[in-house]
Amino acid sequence: MSAERRTHDRLPLRLFVDHILAEDQRCLCVTDDVSADGVRLRGTPGRGWGRPRHAWLSFTLPDDGPAIRALGELRYEGDAADGTRVRGYRFKYLAPRARRRFEAFLGQKAA
Repeated sequence: MSAERRTHDRLPLRLFVDHILAEDQRCLCVTDDVSADGVRLRGTPGRGWGRPRHAWLSFTLPDDGPAIRALGELRYEGDAADGTRVRGYRFKYLAPRARRRFEAFLGQKAA
């Protein structure tokens, strides 16, 4: 997705994300950047990486609140220079309360 089509700016931020395909298929990834619409993840293919169209993404903000769980739609995937894979996910679903908390957090980071 080109930057011109994005509706929100991306913020460079490192968060650990539990990338969940199924109960027994999950892996830990890290964000390269985030926006109100989605995340770009970096990970190492293996168990839990798979070839999803959608994945549950669970992450904790540094505000001591509960984990946020979002349904992400895979928008792109590619290789990174360090041998990891990069995936871009657009949020398809975020509970309203979690979305408000996430957007407030991003607003604080952007200020």
